[in-house]
Amino acid sequence: MKKFSKILSVALLVALVLSLGVASAFADPTHSITITNTNGNISIAGKTYNAYKLFDSTHQGDAYAYTMSTESPFYSTQLTSAEDPTEGSLAELLRTYFTFTTIDGDSTKINVEPKAGFDETAARALADAIEDFLPANPTAWGTASGETCVIDLSAATAGQGYYIVTGNADAVNGKANDKEVVSAVIITNEDPNPVVKPKADAPSLNKKITKVTEKDNTDVSEDAILDDEGKAAVAKVGSAVTYTLTSVVPDMTGYDDYTYIIKDSISSGLTYVSSTFVLTIGTGDDNTVAIDPVFASDNKSFTLTIPYDTLSQYAKGTAITLTYDCTVNENALTIDYENNTARLEYSSNPYEDETNHTPDSKTYVIDINVDLNKYTGSATDPNGKLEGAEFKLYREVGTATPKTKQYYKWDTTNKVVDWTTNENEADVFATNDEGKLTQQIRGLDQGTYFLLETQAPSGYNKLAGPVEFTISVSEADGTVTYTSAPGTVNGGVIELGADHEAQPVDIIDVENNSGVQLPSTGGIGTTIFYVVGGVLVLAAIILLVTKKRMSE
Repeated sequence: MKKFSKILSVALLVALVLSLGVASAFADPTHSITITNTNGNISIAGKTYNAYKLFDSTHQGDAYAYTMSTESPFYSTQLTSAEDPTEGSLAELLRTYFTFTTIDGDSTKINVEPKAGFDETAARALADAIEDFLPANPTAWGTASGETCVIDLSAATAGQGYYIVTGNADAVNGKANDKEVVSAVIITNEDPNPVVKPKADAPSLNKKITKVTEKDNTDVSEDAILDDEGKAAVAKVGSAVTYTLTSVVPDMTGYDDYTYIIKDSISSGLTYVSSTFVLTIGTGDDNTVAIDPVFASDNKSFTLTIPYDTLSQYAKGTAITLTYDCTVNENALTIDYENNTARLEYSSNPYEDETNHTPDSKTYVIDINVDLNKYTGSATDPNGKLEGAEFKLYREVGTATPKTKQYYKWDTTNKVVDWTTNENEADVFATNDEGKLTQQIRGLDQGTYFLLETQAPSGYNKLAGPVEFTISVSEADGTVTYTSAPGTVNGGVIELGADHEAQPVDIIDVENNSGVQLPSTGGIGTTIFYVVGGVLVLAAIILLVTKKRMSE
């Protein structure tokens, strides 16, 4: 039910879109809906807005419940009937989205439950369609003073609930007056005074990362995608990143043609996989639409036009979804993150050939390199750096005991990170006279790894076991932060959308100790045995002679 309350909190419908803001909760709240216009292209001055209560709502903590009064103008016995409702009726519309059941011992109301898949698109379609069934008298109403209208819901019949709000606005250019406004708004004691802002109807475009798959088709999305909005992810070079763009069919009333063009671009470290492009409009099993994205010559951008003839086959508010994959390529090894930007260009005036575009919707993909600080004595002593050590990197996978070891291997043909279970095929990384790797271990993401020393520097003992380290990544308020245990990450704090100087690099300190030289044949080690042995023999002879004389 908590999810249901969030869905109903905002639905932007018909010719104008309402976006819901959240007001502060009060101990004893007075409920209201405020419409505030900040869009210079329209005016709501003097306009009347009506609010109709569709459902009552109650909540305690995270638990929410919705009911409909049997005295509601939206109620009919067909809502709870076992038979199908009358075709084209209000009951048929409501039963499309909700399940209604009677309450034992209470004939004054019925229970309301949303059906599976009831999302913002469905809420938009519901509120649009229910406009034809609104009663003559609203639950409450208000008239705008200037560009603000307050609908007071303090009457006993109002209060908490799910409301349909209607009204209209004037276009300041005088070409399109009385544009309808229909919105679904949920009122609770936690959010008793929502503020909504009408604006000229326009489609939106949202882009997010929905899946990350490694080269061997392992789905690592749970760990790789860093935020709930899918704006940032970490991925190895060679992984596939799935992007999902969502929009809706716009209101094309008054248009005999309509421009709807998705424009998308990627940075150098990403490559489009053209075979993965899928466009769907609406829901159901047969909603895939044939498309022909046009790619730029450098394969770093594309445009996708959905013709008016295609869009006009669907009701306004119908969901539009585009999905495709990009692979993280070798160019991602030299900069901090890869970005993918999308915008929608759309018609803005049915009377003129004018277009507008949505704000850029961006996503980011980041990888990390690994380097060493190989030393003896002190990690910070420049004279203690060790050259000539050799390492292999591996990770452990699976649930069996022991786990399977997969060794890092750079695929020189495809220039991606690969993994092999054959240690003999693994890449070898050597240290230079500064104790660093001659070639950093490139293009990794978060996880636990092991450095296996296969050759020690000359004059030093090889490490007794592998060096284990863990790379972790987090995102908060648009900033991605890499940490390492026990390493140190250089350039590991990345502000998304801002310039960043270099690739994040995890530095792992690895100490070696010099070996103890064993004695050689003829050295002091054997000489001391000869000396001690000779002394013992001489003492035995003296003791034997002394005893013989004493006996005589």
